[in-house]
Amino acid sequence: MSTRSASQIRQHTDFLHQYTTDFAIEINAHPPGSSTKDFLVTIESFMISINDSFLKRHDPLDFIEADLHYIWHMAIEVAKITDPGDTTHNSLVLLLLYFKELGTLRQVVDGVEQEAVMNNGERLWTDLPFFASDLLAVWKQSVGMIAKQRTNLAAFTGKCVAHGVGGANNVLSTSWLLKGLEEDRELDILVVELVHACTALLQNCYHKLLKLCNSNDSQFSMVRWLSWRKRLQELSRSEDKNVAEEAKRGFDIMINCGREMGYIVEGEEKYWAKVTGLLVDELKRSGKESVGLEDIVTDPAWADEE
Repeated sequence: MSTRSASQIRQHTDFLHQYTTDFAIEINAHPPGSSTKDFLVTIESFMISINDSFLKRHDPLDFIEADLHYIWHMAIEVAKITDPGDTTHNSLVLLLLYFKELGTLRQVVDGVEQEAVMNNGERLWTDLPFFASDLLAVWKQSVGMIAKQRTNLAAFTGKCVAHGVGGANNVLSTSWLLKGLEEDRELDILVVELVHACTALLQNCYHKLLKLCNSNDSQFSMVRWLSWRKRLQELSRSEDKNVAEEAKRGFDIMINCGREMGYIVEGEEKYWAKVTGLLVDELKRSGKESVGLEDIVTDPAWADEE
């Protein structure tokens, strides 16, 4: 494998620094609410460049690592300014899955086959090296984000976890954010912003999270699942209407998950027995042919009733 001279390394570093500056300007100038799909072309072009760097120029992997961090930087920055309802969010996740499915790059140099395995043991592209750790690092520095960026990134993080982007390590970002709901840890952001972010996260990966909690993953357990649901239940009684409504939405996302997946989750049977009873009563009272949840007022406290 070839080596890069000191001057070449400096030139490449300068290039990435300038590209980072230019990209930040472009991101900041992007009109709010408009599609971010054009950014995906740039991200994919960097993937092709990395392949050429390894397969054609035989650059050392520590030289390539900087490009990998930059490609994840671009993906995360795009996710932060992309509304969850924008199809670009899904397209970005699919693009990262496409990278992953390229498999591990291999080359033959002087008759010896070499795999693209980074210094942390992750394979390029199979393991999407450094993506999970870079995403977690952004979350740990997220205090400076505006509320909309935090919610957008939470939705993207949830989609990545649900689809296995970044592997098992990527659930660390999910765990870190949801810890904000746990009473023993506070984040330096408004409660309403935290609840919006957690709800956006849950909405996109609640089935995967419950599966992890039910399997007693090292980061998750049913105790944690129930603690998040309990906290949302409590916040649904907040005097702040915005907090209460968003917490209720988060609770509603969680309370049906066990039934949908065939898991027995504490409190769900009691809650839905109460809901079913009220629906029957409303059907009789209204004289309608059918009624739904929109016809009754539900209370998260029903999950705790004896």
